[in-house]
Amino acid sequence: MKILPKPGPIKKIQNNKVSLSIIFLLGWVLVQCQPKEKNILHASSFLLDETSILGFEDCVSDVEFIPLLAPKDSLINLSCGIHELVINDRLYYASRCHNDLSIHAFDLAGNYIRSWNRKGDGPEEYPSLHGLMVENNEMYVNTGKGTIVKYGLPAFEFKEQIVLGDFNFVPTVSFISPNKFLISSESSGNERNEIFHEIHLESKTSKTLPVSSLPYSGELNPGLLARMGNSHLLNFGLSDTIYLYHEDTVFIYTTLNFGDKSIDPIDFELDGGAFIEKVLLSQNYAFNTGHISISDGTLKLMAYGIRKNPHFNMDDLSTFPFYDVFIQRDTEKVKLTEALMNVRNKTYAKDGYFYQLMRQEDWQRALDISYFGRHEKQLLQSIQRLSDEEDPIILKYKIAF
Repeated sequence: MKILPKPGPIKKIQNNKVSLSIIFLLGWVLVQCQPKEKNILHASSFLLDETSILGFEDCVSDVEFIPLLAPKDSLINLSCGIHELVINDRLYYASRCHNDLSIHAFDLAGNYIRSWNRKGDGPEEYPSLHGLMVENNEMYVNTGKGTIVKYGLPAFEFKEQIVLGDFNFVPTVSFISPNKFLISSESSGNERNEIFHEIHLESKTSKTLPVSSLPYSGELNPGLLARMGNSHLLNFGLSDTIYLYHEDTVFIYTTLNFGDKSIDPIDFELDGGAFIEKVLLSQNYAFNTGHISISDGTLKLMAYGIRKNPHFNMDDLSTFPFYDVFIQRDTEKVKLTEALMNVRNKTYAKDGYFYQLMRQEDWQRALDISYFGRHEKQLLQSIQRLSDEEDPIILKYKIAF
């Protein structure tokens, strides 16, 4: 993976984890979509500004905290800022910080069930882990290397290795059918690239979707997907448009308006360092970071810079002004709230609820700033149940519109 040279201001950062996070964020934001697809849907436009910012407790109607309860005195390590989470009939969690890359299963209350580990370079193993999917009692592990390894549940027996095609890096895979997948790929070079693809296994063919990125998008592929029934939503950093993929065609789903904080198109001609300095570190601009999930008609995105943080510190990612954005497209209602978790934390959505994994530093910050308001007592009760305070707690909530 290529990485842009670090600009002057970022060389001052001493914390390696923060440095990597900023580089990842740069990769996500250096993208803009220039689609040529026909728009046959009514694509509403939503203004995202300070007038819609609320406290977390004023956005939600239902909140639950689910501690992941690892067996006491076990060697299971669940503490990791880079993870995968899937909710099906169970909670499936995989940490990507540790060499073992184990996958753990919990019931929906967070009680431990079992773990699996097939990390390796053999034909029935996964050499790396960049995503999990569970469909029809089968688990699909995205290796990120253009292959998926499929296992049967609950025994985790190997079923097959699925070859997606000759792609440099495949960060995101979504299931359409057993013989059809939708993926995003990392582009190469600094040219415009089309990064979303349909993969047809039976015919061993692929179809590239007509959604093009700007130069620099190849530094880190930002393409993210969210299933919505039989369709998918497509999103990536700096795009002011969310796209809908349905029956092999791409349409405009909705557009985002950041008002007078929108990025001037001429700024995309800046080099990487100047772009970070002007757009990211100044906090003068607002933009879509690329996150996306949808649950029961409520769309969740993450935006940057809606309101400046007077305590902004580029050495501390928790001070970056990220905001969770909730849009109910049919009623054209919007709610924004300060994001507790940062750009590294993805959201899982199911049955009207959103799920986010909180590490110790997340829930401790929430307590320090009274983030959860009247729901804080529930959080404290969940913390008391943890086997180890470094183990994660899953935040489950529903948005009230």
